[in-house]
Amino acid sequence: MENCGPSIKLIVAPEHDGKLIREYLKANDISDRALRKLRNKGIILCNGEAATWRRIVKTGDDIVLVYPKVEKSIYIKPEALELDILYEDSDIVIVNKSPGVCVHPTLAHPSGTLANGMVYHWTRLNDSSSFHLINRLDQHTSGLVLIAKNSFSAQQLFLQGQRKIISRTYNALVHGILPKSSGTINLPIDKCNGRTTRREISVTGQEAVTHYRVVKRLKETTLLSIVLETGRTHQIRIHMANLGHPLVGDAMYGGTTDIIERQCLHANYIYFLHPRTGKSMSFIIPLAMDIQGLVD
Repeated sequence: MENCGPSIKLIVAPEHDGKLIREYLKANDISDRALRKLRNKGIILCNGEAATWRRIVKTGDDIVLVYPKVEKSIYIKPEALELDILYEDSDIVIVNKSPGVCVHPTLAHPSGTLANGMVYHWTRLNDSSSFHLINRLDQHTSGLVLIAKNSFSAQQLFLQGQRKIISRTYNALVHGILPKSSGTINLPIDKCNGRTTRREISVTGQEAVTHYRVVKRLKETTLLSIVLETGRTHQIRIHMANLGHPLVGDAMYGGTTDIIERQCLHANYIYFLHPRTGKSMSFIIPLAMDIQGLVD
């Protein structure tokens, strides 16, 4: 099976006894797209034998899904970059991203990205994994990034995001002293006319909900812990600016850059279920050194 990619093993539970194998796989959150990929280019085994959609599964059957091998992307060239990999297995990677690093290539930043570094890392290990970004961070936001290494894991984690199973927490240093110890901002966000990156509060925008809690009040700034209920582009930066407390260093949304040249935003915590095993997984890291220096 030289042209095969990752394989996934499933055991049929009693509640699925008597189902067609297609119905069983859909009940296990295998998407229609993945099913087409398996039918056209992959392999489905039931108790070691090739199975068709008409196969009826029974309790205890051993189902193995063998995905097709993913072709290497021509848009992500391997580049030797310094990576802070906190955890890696055959399905996922957790990376502590440095500020100033883009997560994937763009027209403005075609190289030197997290994706370039991960592809080089896998190439060096003779690992045929592919890069599937689960949570995006702005170029100048530091902290935890979750990456899926194959299409099955990516799909399972995408569903967790839709079902709000994945939880993320950020630290933000904002201008001014917040009087309330906690609060929720529920304001829709949309693109600005004529601007590709900037966003704004708009009644025609997408729902955006941000929960914040004061961690520490300093002389002229406040350190916050922030939980996102939604994940819109620049959500934290826009919501805090609209509250009158822009992020320190965030020139785009009203912050000053005289003491730091990037927005003081750090993804410090993430929780999710492992896409293959279903095991609860969580990672927490300290505040980024440059932001901690300002706090100190």
